[in-house]
Amino acid sequence: MRRSELVPRLLFAGLLSLPALAAAQGGPDFKVGLDPETCAFSGGSDGAGNVEADAGSGNKMIQVRLDDPRDWGIAEVRFDGDGADQMVHAGGGEAHVVNIFNRNSGPADVKYSVVVQNKATGETRDCDPRIINR
Repeated sequence: MRRSELVPRLLFAGLLSLPALAAAQGGPDFKVGLDPETCAFSGGSDGAGNVEADAGSGNKMIQVRLDDPRDWGIAEVRFDGDGADQMVHAGGGEAHVVNIFNRNSGPADVKYSVVVQNKATGETRDCDPRIINR
């Protein structure tokens, strides 16, 4: 195996281990539903896709799942705000599920933007609730 092939494989293996770490170090995890037609969120800790956790209480995973994935996929996820460096995601790329990993090592007030894309038309929508570590 060439070195150029090894680095991406090691990074991918590290991402795969994040869900186990999240469950072992401070669960609970959060489930969030997203209607891509309206950008309406459900679930999270407030029923509207926002997630709030005690700062420093351990890793948290937020799973975002499209309510109707037939015509839509998750194109990308972006993070903006204080503590955004604590967030990483796996999935997307037209998938209908993305897992967001919140390292939760300190306070954070982060807007997470889930960009959905219509598979037929290419239209994109930027849907954005928040993650707060208090």
